[in-house]
Amino acid sequence: MRKRVVTGVVGGAFIAYVTYLGGSIYDFVYFGITCIAIFEISRLFFKSGFDYGGLLNYFFAASLFYIKITNNLYYFKFIIFIFIAINFMMFVFNKSIDIKKMSEIIFIGSYVVFFMYHMILMNGSKYVWLVYIIAFGSDTFAYFTGKMFGRTKLYPQVSPNKTIEGAIGGIIGCTIISILYFNYLSINKYIYIIIFSICASIFSMVGDLSASKIKREFALKDFGHFLPGHGGILDRFDSVLFVAPVVYYFISYFI
Repeated sequence: MRKRVVTGVVGGAFIAYVTYLGGSIYDFVYFGITCIAIFEISRLFFKSGFDYGGLLNYFFAASLFYIKITNNLYYFKFIIFIFIAINFMMFVFNKSIDIKKMSEIIFIGSYVVFFMYHMILMNGSKYVWLVYIIAFGSDTFAYFTGKMFGRTKLYPQVSPNKTIEGAIGGIIGCTIISILYFNYLSINKYIYIIIFSICASIFSMVGDLSASKIKREFALKDFGHFLPGHGGILDRFDSVLFVAPVVYYFISYFI
């Protein structure tokens, strides 16, 4: 427990400081986080973090990172197209790559690289803090509400300890702190904010449950050991992966 607390405090402070600084340091840190996450999940699917499937996703992440640091974001959709096209070409012309492997490679590219990339896209934005507020806030409120009032299991086949009461508490807590943060930013579009907060909190839980289901299918407790007491990078950023795109597109289209 002590190791878990120390890692949580030090890791949280580091990410908060990097987010506050922004700039190239932030981009490099999140690029590194993405690569570690690719390594962790590639070992599950391909038995190696440097299999062809892993290497293609490192290339995908590096390409997106490059267009961000060179301010060529208009290539964003093109890079995604190239990534998918290469997968199909290799599927057609390489006999060792079947449809299962191609699907797993695209899954990793979508789940880890594409979702995490939205954190880099929000570099320097005051709204990036919403990702942390929602992802970690929902989890915290859900945990304590579930401890106090939890009776009805939410999804016992995947996560036996999560309850519907805890999920409701997470959504309510997330909505309250989101409203407070938007008020701090002098934004009072309350209908939009409430709908956004509910959706973002649900996505946070989906991210957590998705990671739990992947681990359950592979009979794993943790994705890795990068963070002492917490497991791997994906064990800590599973909710962030899903919340980041929700925040990014909400801010882009509704604020």
